[in-house]
Amino acid sequence: MQRRKFLSLVAGAAGTAVLIGPWMRRAAASAFGEFPAGTATAQLPEGTRAKKVLEVFLYGGLSPWETLYFVRDYGKPTDPTFPNSQFYAFPSTNASAMSACGVVDAPRVFGTDALGATVELGPFASRLWDRQDLVSRMRLVVQKHGLEPHEAAVPQALTGRPVGQPTAAGLGAHVQRARLDANLTPDRASPYSYVLATGGISSDNIAAAAASGAHPGSARPLMIKTDNASELTRLLKRPTVGANRATNDALVGAYVTQYQGRLAYPGAGAVRSARTADLAVAYTTTTKVDAIASVVANDLFTPARGTACGVSDTDIPLVGLRAAAHLLTHPTEPASYVCVSDVGLREASGGGGYDTHSDNARDTARNFDNMLQELLAIINAPGETDPGKINLDDTLIILNTEFGRTPLPQQNDGSGSDGSGRNHHPYGYVTAFIGGPVTTAQKGVSGAIGPDGTASTGHFATPAENRIAALLGLGIWPFAQEAFAVSDGTGATTEIGAATAAMQKFLGRTA
Repeated sequence: MQRRKFLSLVAGAAGTAVLIGPWMRRAAASAFGEFPAGTATAQLPEGTRAKKVLEVFLYGGLSPWETLYFVRDYGKPTDPTFPNSQFYAFPSTNASAMSACGVVDAPRVFGTDALGATVELGPFASRLWDRQDLVSRMRLVVQKHGLEPHEAAVPQALTGRPVGQPTAAGLGAHVQRARLDANLTPDRASPYSYVLATGGISSDNIAAAAASGAHPGSARPLMIKTDNASELTRLLKRPTVGANRATNDALVGAYVTQYQGRLAYPGAGAVRSARTADLAVAYTTTTKVDAIASVVANDLFTPARGTACGVSDTDIPLVGLRAAAHLLTHPTEPASYVCVSDVGLREASGGGGYDTHSDNARDTARNFDNMLQELLAIINAPGETDPGKINLDDTLIILNTEFGRTPLPQQNDGSGSDGSGRNHHPYGYVTAFIGGPVTTAQKGVSGAIGPDGTASTGHFATPAENRIAALLGLGIWPFAQEAFAVSDGTGATTEIGAATAAMQKFLGRTA
């Protein structure tokens, strides 16, 4: 199959998410996500588990040196081994970017890494530093993998699986499946999981976050293109059937029942077929679009402008984050998972918010500051009790990205870089877990990036462990044929071992 055709089919499958809802459940020996016997030592106590996850995907690959992982002693011009690297690769443009954002280079000491180095939050993260309620509940985790292209790294970051694996599913699919199987709210109409992407979804973009892998179709998150959401709200009104809606639904329902009957022997009961069940799910969901529309309101994705570092423009991340807050705090049917794609206030030179093959300082400073400004605005500050804002006690916030950026500049090598940018660097980068099970006792740095800019041997986590830890943080057992295996835990030989290692790295606790 040609790559272009394959990608169009994948996009088409993702596009059917609007027709997937939680009204059809398939029989199973045990509920997905249920903790099996003998796993008590890897279970977080009920009161410490998160109820929801907000994942912000920093699309393009965030440079850690100026943002979340600044080691002041690494890469100085006087460094005898790695001079003018990491933060010090762009001293003049960093200074210009800081001036545009109104920040100064001041010590913002966050913690100590596994090599004993003092890690600061960089100046481009100064807005985050101003919210110590978040900083005091944050774990910075050094990650590493070996995939340099976006097309391979993005799916791995979002699913924990390499490209091509049939079990590759986004975190939202695992969460939605677990919530459906638990059947705690059988009358619920809207999805538990949402992915807020952009109209320009490409082969290397956020669509992987909506993948359902080996789960049934009912587990697929609802993917909404935030810059084209009017099309979704139009479709939810079902204009093609109009006043004939009830008659149309009755006819299609009769066809579905007839088709299922043809696939089973008389008197043998309903056919056991994943694809047939998915057809029934799609049909039933179509009849209940009013329920989705009641949660996904018409004005939820109204375009808005944002301003960061002296730049004002249409702000897609702002729209996505405001919608995420609405979905996660909905009074009757709150979401359990929302992923927002941060494509920047203005795209970086290579695309997305952080693919900074040139102008690394300017684009990273502007887009990271913009994201933090809008993220902090939807999280309750100390003493604030706005029911429409996120509460850190019940919501785990994940700042994820597909890789970092090289510690040295990307020179003019035919790639289009003018020497002011950084190339892809999956060999040592940083993600953040904030709130939820992470309290002040778990704050800190997990792993280490050394003076050479790569993750220190034995001191890093993998994308799979990121996903495993997030599920455990929600009280969902991640080991199943549709999810993860023992081998997904670095050096693990048992499920308990893989679970406790992932929790230790990302949550700062083992139970």
